[in-house]
Amino acid sequence: MLQKKGKRLPAWKGVLSRREVYAQTIAELLRKEHGDSHRAVKQLMRQTDASERTVKHWLSGQHGPDTVYFLRLVVSSPVIRAFVLGLIEGPASRRRPDPVDRYSLAAAKDAYAVGEAALSLPNQGHRNNDPEHDPDRDPIDDPETAELNERQHWFLARVAEGGRCGAAEIMAMWKVSLKTARRDIRGLQQASLLVYVGSRRKGRYRRVQ
Repeated sequence: MLQKKGKRLPAWKGVLSRREVYAQTIAELLRKEHGDSHRAVKQLMRQTDASERTVKHWLSGQHGPDTVYFLRLVVSSPVIRAFVLGLIEGPASRRRPDPVDRYSLAAAKDAYAVGEAALSLPNQGHRNNDPEHDPDRDPIDDPETAELNERQHWFLARVAEGGRCGAAEIMAMWKVSLKTARRDIRGLQQASLLVYVGSRRKGRYRRVQ
């Protein structure tokens, strides 16, 4: 609750007092559950679909997971889920006299349904048909990698010209590995600059205008 007078707001205490404290707390919890080996990094990447660099930042305490990543950890990690429940039951939480608020519960169910519906089926179908899509491939959705490289600019230009091309063309032109070529394409898709349309065999990439 805000103070009635004055300009200063009441300060948070504990693990939510500063971003640095939050990051260190999450790092300790994740290391407690998974350790800090390369295997732990891969496990967290699978759980959250975050990049290797992002997960390493979490484990080192450089920064904590934000928004969607944190929610994915709440769903997939019993340790993080217990941490959240501890916050809810902590002294900073505003207690309601009624332990079961049916209106809040109904609103939560509606919000969850809206979130699930946001994953449109047409987009999922296009991604599944994409010949470069591999669910076991290392994710790259790291906010620090948003800037396009020279290969990606070249690929967008080729697609805009109407050419039917894919990872193989990037490999041949730039002498890079298949994994790197697929990562370039995936980055363009995640930046909403590219979409795959059609069947897996006869489909093609199209630039998003």
